[in-house]
Amino acid sequence: MDEQEFEVIYHNCWKSVFGIIYHYTGDEEIAEEISQDLFASLWERRGKIVIKTTIGQYLNRAAKLEAFDYLRSSTNRIKHINCALQDSCTSHNCTEELVLFNELNESVNLLVNQLPCRCREVYRLSQEQGKNNKEIAAVLLISEKTVEYHLYKAISFLRTNLQQFY
Repeated sequence: MDEQEFEVIYHNCWKSVFGIIYHYTGDEEIAEEISQDLFASLWERRGKIVIKTTIGQYLNRAAKLEAFDYLRSSTNRIKHINCALQDSCTSHNCTEELVLFNELNESVNLLVNQLPCRCREVYRLSQEQGKNNKEIAAVLLISEKTVEYHLYKAISFLRTNLQQFY
């Protein structure tokens, strides 16, 4: 796929992809961000991707999956944090826990450095500096929904790449 073909696909499929994501998330900014990421991913993987349906069907299915992933992640994030806090409170082996914590922390730092620039900034302001979404939005001059989206993407990336620690 060359640049002109991609532009035609983008022009023909953007509204549909955006509409599907907006239908499930109910948030225009999140739908726009996820749609942009979906098309960026298509462009980046253009040489490797194998599509067995029409490009429109492929993008519509991908849009649904991305929307579901966003919704699942945002609702389960609090459950995972609470569960992790409960587990750490009942632990008795402090030395082993400290070693595991240090390994996890090092892995997280390496993975955070692999995040896209804006996503990394948002994650660090939130997790390392303790800023809330409103403060991050003010510092970076972006909307709170965009902050939420970047945090979602960062946490999803970390969760996927830290499976060994589960």
